[in-house]
Amino acid sequence: MKNKILFTKRAILSLTLIFTLAFTACNSDNNAYNEQNKENSVYNEQSKENDITNQNKENGAINQNNKNSENEDNEIKDAEKELKVEDFFPFQKDVYMKYKGIGNEYAEYETYVEFINGDLMQIRNLNPGTNAVMVYEIKDGELRLNFIKGEVYYRHDFTNVKDDDRLEILIKEPIKKGTAWTLKDGTKRSITEVNKEISTPLGNFLALEITSENERSIIKDYYVKDIGHVKRIFTLKDGDYTVTSELEKIEKGVPLKETIKFFYPDFLNDRLVYINKEVELYTNQDIKSVIEEKLKNVPENSQLTKPLSENTRLLYIIIEDPMSDIIDHLVVDFSKELVTEMNAGSSLEGMILQSITNTFCRYYQTAQVQITLEGNLYESGHFLLKPDEYFTVDLENSVEYK
Repeated sequence: MKNKILFTKRAILSLTLIFTLAFTACNSDNNAYNEQNKENSVYNEQSKENDITNQNKENGAINQNNKNSENEDNEIKDAEKELKVEDFFPFQKDVYMKYKGIGNEYAEYETYVEFINGDLMQIRNLNPGTNAVMVYEIKDGELRLNFIKGEVYYRHDFTNVKDDDRLEILIKEPIKKGTAWTLKDGTKRSITEVNKEISTPLGNFLALEITSENERSIIKDYYVKDIGHVKRIFTLKDGDYTVTSELEKIEKGVPLKETIKFFYPDFLNDRLVYINKEVELYTNQDIKSVIEEKLKNVPENSQLTKPLSENTRLLYIIIEDPMSDIIDHLVVDFSKELVTEMNAGSSLEGMILQSITNTFCRYYQTAQVQITLEGNLYESGHFLLKPDEYFTVDLENSVEYK
């Protein structure tokens, strides 16, 4: 650029000298002056055109360089954009996922989102062997499995329960190859790929690969942005044994469906009857409202007694030790209207209490229930419950309603 500017200045200076010489000689030869002046004008115009052309070329090159620089800056910004744990394990309501299993009958499973509470999410996992609940937490750049419990066939919010002894970090930031950590049992876990090409029955994906290795096995888990966990490959180091679970279906707006056995007094026949009712449970839907509604309604023209009056409210359900494999007993609290609006003699009241007890015991797989009234032990004109007393399940005099 400097050379071109210098060339232009020299050309102008030369023209100036020529013009001065011609002007000095004008008195002796006007024709020569006129001819020279024409030549100077032509040369000057050509120089201007050349300067403009060269300047346009330079401007074009500068603009192109600026565009290239902008593109490079954008690419750098995109590359530097930090991936987050939540990108690979989104918390979304009412999502149903089905996984195909290969190599083991329990490798296939389904999941439903039961509860989302801020940075906590509870999943119900159903496989041919059991139902389990899993509570996940995203905190401090980590995806954690706070709690897992098998043999759970009932709806209960465990998001406030944390098993510190078994807490497990599933994904850890920074999301880049080489990030590594060690689990409490000594398992080495690390990010081994960020954009691993994988295939599943649902399709092909670029996935985050997490590898877990201990003395006996290697597990590779794959997470896809905006979807979540899509594949797991379990391999034993000794022998040729591999088990794979991979996503084959994902649907949104899908509730978990359960069949619950509800009990009702059949007072005229001196017995209890039960009705199996299918209920739909969406994310964050409390089971209390479902049970309350079902116990307030009986089949039309059935002559069955409603265990709960219209104004009775089911206030809370407490599992005393949620981490225990066995529920010793439940605490079920009702509003005072359970008694004040019951309008029943001792026999019918006993049948109502037995219907409530059987319904909860069957659903929560326990043998006894402590019924309370707005936090106080159950008390009526016919029954008085002491602190260490419970209503116990009794199915002997119960038949299915036809």
